Amino acid sequence: MHDSEPATALQFTEPHLSAATSFQVEDDATPSPSPESESPETETETLTAVEITLLDLFDTCTAISDRVRLSLLSHSNSNSLSNSVISPHTFPCRETHAPIPQSPPSKWPQRPMLLRPTPDTGMKILGMRYSSSESATGYLPLPGTGFCLGCTLPINNGREAKGKCLVVDFESDLFIGTIMLRIKNLRGAFENVGGAETTEKSDVTITTGKISSSSSSTTKRGDEENNKTGNYFHKRKRTFQAIVRGHFKQPNISMSECITGQIFNKPAGKLPPRIVVKGAISVISHLAPQLQARLDGDRPRFLSPLVSTAQSVIARRKAMTEEKNDGKDDHHDDDDYATNKCRNNNESIQNNESQSLEDVIHEPQPSHPTSLLQTVIHSGAASKAGISTTLPSDSDNVAARTKHRKRAFDRLFAKSVKIPLFDTETEYTFEFFQHLISFEDFALDFVRPVGKQPLCGVLNGQPLKFMAGHQVKEMREKGDGSGTLEEEQEEKEVIKWLWSFDLWHESLYDDAVAAA
Repeated sequence: MHDSEPATALQFTEPHLSAATSFQVEDDATPSPSPESESPETETETLTAVEITLLDLFDTCTAISDRVRLSLLSHSNSNSLSNSVISPHTFPCRETHAPIPQSPPSKWPQRPMLLRPTPDTGMKILGMRYSSSESATGYLPLPGTGFCLGCTLPINNGREAKGKCLVVDFESDLFIGTIMLRIKNLRGAFENVGGAETTEKSDVTITTGKISSSSSSTTKRGDEENNKTGNYFHKRKRTFQAIVRGHFKQPNISMSECITGQIFNKPAGKLPPRIVVKGAISVISHLAPQLQARLDGDRPRFLSPLVSTAQSVIARRKAMTEEKNDGKDDHHDDDDYATNKCRNNNESIQNNESQSLEDVIHEPQPSHPTSLLQTVIHSGAASKAGISTTLPSDSDNVAARTKHRKRAFDRLFAKSVKIPLFDTETEYTFEFFQHLISFEDFALDFVRPVGKQPLCGVLNGQPLKFMAGHQVKEMREKGDGSGTLEEEQEEKEVIKWLWSFDLWHESLYDDAVAAA
């Protein structure tokens, strides 16, 4: 979002207006010459340079729209702006800590949607790459793409060529990993790069440090045959998919204490009729029995246990990952291929021998070491929670295996069993998908007679989140210290983020700016 745009309050393009110059005036290691040593000519030159800088800054500020300038004055984070040198396209950028996007929807590369790291959650974005590229060494250059690691991240639409899904490497205080998002019928990430029109499937290559795009389809929607062979969402009811893969950085994090869902910082807006709200909560509760739902109050939320909410979870020990990386991977990129492969090598497909995030992911067979059901039994958690210590049959289909894992971890959550723990030597893969939200209309899509219910008014200018966190209770000090230790402490809920990303829709923008 930093390319070919006029300078804004959060983005100065002039080379002499760096963050160090603009916000760290006194941070200069070079001693100033004494007044006696300065000649009148030198003093005149210095004053001229300052005047020129101030005039340039004045011209830049006058070009900023009033509402964006107001947002900067209201919400700029002094630490983020003054304590680091900020460059375009990197993390952090000048927009990273702003609570709302500082560029209007007309500048979003994948309008009407925008994905960004949630401000002030301790997230750090390391780079953006293709799913077929190695971390760090394969990071894409961002100038000219409209994307920025600090404020504008890519979303896939399911029509990408094999190996060309875009993934983002990130790190938080508790977790380091990679995320890949897909949203049905969204504009492709690089459709307009290099003048390319909207395409069904794009092939983007890097040439001399730049990204160029070429089309493998001739129309915006493409033909039906291409959808059958190259569209992840073809014949699938779901409209959203997210996959996170990575490692926990800290030991002793309880699986049953980790949650995912939605947390809002402001009250909800105008809610649909009560019957619709009750119906929505009923549907969601059916999918997530341990749902923590609260619509009223200053901070509405919908939270459920992380491990029992994910559609697929895979736990691969570090030794298993290294052994697999030494061999050759067989990749499959659609269900038809997976079905055919299963006939010849069922175990390898069912237990996710392929390592690419863009490939089809299956819940592992219960007897396989990558299944979390193994962890539940071997850790002793099953006996504590009254869960059967006999593994389900490997012959169960994927849906049945998923159901077994969800039920087990729902019970662990309900019984507050602290084991099993996430292991720092294990690579975890979490897959999520849902069909209730139509992102084209940005509405909850219920069956008749309820039908579609717009989200814009309900969210009150706040984005949806894709997040996970470690939810714990901590004792915090209260009062003035005049009472006893017990009287001066209270239990407070704390959520420490594993990851958190904001999903903005253009219909939220005006309300968000007005509230700012």
